[in-house]
Amino acid sequence: MLSSNTVALHADKTYPQQKMSRSSIRASIELHHSTVRVTVRVPSVQPGGRVIRYIGGASAMIGEREKTMVAVIQQMVEWIDNHLDENLSVNRISTKSGYSIWHFQRKFMQLTGLNVYEYVRVRRIINTAYILTRSRKRILEIAVENGFNCQASFTRTMRDLTGFTPGQMRAHFTGNEEGLEKILRTLMSPD
Repeated sequence: MLSSNTVALHADKTYPQQKMSRSSIRASIELHHSTVRVTVRVPSVQPGGRVIRYIGGASAMIGEREKTMVAVIQQMVEWIDNHLDENLSVNRISTKSGYSIWHFQRKFMQLTGLNVYEYVRVRRIINTAYILTRSRKRILEIAVENGFNCQASFTRTMRDLTGFTPGQMRAHFTGNEEGLEKILRTLMSPD
């Protein structure tokens, strides 16, 4: 029987349970060789383990004029990360950016490959998937802490984006970081 401060990763190993919160997972917009990439970094649960990175984006070529918009999008990605537990409408986010909804949404989509609404959903699901598989918090508590109105909304969103309910996610991927990475990596790649 495991104590409450350990989590089983493999049948023969246990590690101290990492305090997992939405603030430990961070997203950023990076300009790499004149293309924009969205990167979400997740700390490893294993002591000394590697940081998991999910990289996505539309790979849009960026000219000098677009670099200002990249900076605005980066600021908004950071702001979204800090407010994932709140009601985040496209209107609220675009107002915060100082641009019209239409212009901000168009530029966000052009630079990241995801519209603002999809991006917020994906970030919340990445956060919650890691919290589900790295903690024993109740599903409802995880849902509310990550901006979902109720457990039903959380379950529906997770199932729509990953094919798994939160309970299934916890059962199948606790201790299976490679499998979880594979599922979540598809969320950052625009179709």
